[in-house]
Amino acid sequence: MNYDYIIIGAGSAGCVLANRLTENSQNNVALFEAGKPSNIWKVKMPLAILYTMHDPKYNWKYYSEPEPHLHNRRLFCPRGKMIGGCSAHNGMVFVRGNPNDYQRWASFGLTDWSYEKVLPYFKKIETWSEGENEFRGGSGPLPVNQSKIKILYLKHLSTQQEKLVTKLIQI
Repeated sequence: MNYDYIIIGAGSAGCVLANRLTENSQNNVALFEAGKPSNIWKVKMPLAILYTMHDPKYNWKYYSEPEPHLHNRRLFCPRGKMIGGCSAHNGMVFVRGNPNDYQRWASFGLTDWSYEKVLPYFKKIETWSEGENEFRGGSGPLPVNQSKIKILYLKHLSTQQEKLVTKLIQI
């Protein structure tokens, strides 16, 4: 069989890329994943995150190089080995990175990676539970929900401080 695109890895990026490419019915796409399907109870139950993070069937079980400032310890770096990749065993946490990180990359000459340039792509992939706004998308394939649990420390903040924290959560 012939393919227009071959994607290695059915993690978050591979699945999104395959989905986007197949929006055009003329594209013939092959998506390969070394791991297993992720439709198991260990993935569906967030509290079971440790099962997938320490099971070599669902995790590549990588370690960092020796870290000189940690007495040369090697740190465990879990990486998903299943359909959905790390997103399948992330404990229902969605993190897109700090805007300042993207700005720093841009300052190093990677201008296409500035926060202003990547924000539209983040917005395109998500549907934010609180509704679309200047930082969050409203019609993407990935539902992103703000926790329903009220943060305890908010009780001790002034109204202005609470507004600032709420705005930061939206970014």
